[in-house]
Amino acid sequence: MPSTTLKILREINDFTQEYIALDVLGISQTTYARIEQAPEKLSGEQAKKLAALYKVDINDLLGESQPKIVFRERDLKDRNEKDFIAMLQHQNDYLMQQNKELIEVVKVLGGKVGRRLYAG
Repeated sequence: MPSTTLKILREINDFTQEYIALDVLGISQTTYARIEQAPEKLSGEQAKKLAALYKVDINDLLGESQPKIVFRERDLKDRNEKDFIAMLQHQNDYLMQQNKELIEVVKVLGGKVGRRLYAG
């Protein structure tokens, strides 16, 4: 199953569910895990807090499409070269995993579409 925008943003920023739940939203990790799987359960106040944390528009946070990942120059200047390379490697590994998941979804959907076309 493809990841939600909330999960993608959390992982790219190297935050744990526990950190987001307890320190940012003031809820349990279990509750946040449910929200991450079903973002429509997110309250308006929680959405504002997460949008501010990730520096994204609330519409992008709650949208159906995958988030746009933007590196701000300020973020890059604050990192030394070794940390920056490690961050890029982590993001690359994550995006490769997402690509594999999407390929699997396309295979599954492609098979169902193909059967419908030939059956009718």
